[in-house]
Amino acid sequence: MVSKMIKVLAFNGSAKKNGNTSKLLKKVINHIKDAEVEVIHLIDKKLQACLSCSFSEVDCVYPCRIKDDMQEIVEKIKKADALIFASPTYWYCMSGLMKNFIDRLTTCDVAEPPIFDGKVVATIATAYMDGSTQVTLQMTAPLTSMGAIMVPYNDVYTNGGKLWRTEFGVTPDKRLAKNIIQLTKLVKSKQGKWFKS
Repeated sequence: MVSKMIKVLAFNGSAKKNGNTSKLLKKVINHIKDAEVEVIHLIDKKLQACLSCSFSEVDCVYPCRIKDDMQEIVEKIKKADALIFASPTYWYCMSGLMKNFIDRLTTCDVAEPPIFDGKVVATIATAYMDGSTQVTLQMTAPLTSMGAIMVPYNDVYTNGGKLWRTEFGVTPDKRLAKNIIQLTKLVKSKQGKWFKS
């Protein structure tokens, strides 16, 4: 039987736990109803740099050879139904914290079935000036490659502090929260797993 309680795990890739990225993430989370939500601030975690085992003399394996806080995070990812990745924009790119974290998630892709298979994922980005669209795309590409299912209208971001699309009367933070839950319920009801070896 499928559990009815939806578990959402969110990752703040900013070095600031109360900065603009965290504030936008909280705006989205505040609209999420009927779900258990946990936020992980990557700045609080000990995550070594990826050793690029996939392209060296040894293969990338699951669980990762590096023993740090990644094992604890991966266990939480396995139990979550939906994931939110939030990052500030650093020179038109995601933060170093987020990039290293996504690189380290490669170990989830070599598990069988991959741990992201059937997970619902959303992305959030903030920028002091511009570049947020690049950041959402940079996070989306590897996550979908790992089997994640992206939420419709998955482009919740700010440029220069302004939440995009609000000028059209849209509330993208509210819509994203609703779509996360709606898509997660659909995937859970259909037991949506897509990987076959």
